[in-house]
Amino acid sequence: MEKIHIGNEIKKALDSSDLSVSAFAEKINKTRVNVYSIFKRESIDTDLLLKICEVLGVDLFKLYSTDFQRLASAMEELKKENFLFDKINRALVEKYEVSKKK
Repeated sequence: MEKIHIGNEIKKALDSSDLSVSAFAEKINKTRVNVYSIFKRESIDTDLLLKICEVLGVDLFKLYSTDFQRLASAMEELKKENFLFDKINRALVEKYEVSKKK
């Protein structure tokens, strides 16, 4: 299983929310200094993580799921394939349009 830096993941989730660090800190009953400390953590107490998930409206526990890791990896591969197919499709459409005009 891939190593998860939970502090980074919490920061990403907070950045994606409409909460400021101060508002977030207040909602999880911590100080701003504590929140910045949380961002540096590689591990976290599950009760605190649960509270953070509730406040941010995200499920960060899924990051620890083997199925999630497997599906996330498969999704990345599919995104790469989709990009290539899109590129091929555009080239074919362009070629077809050019030959159609002749």
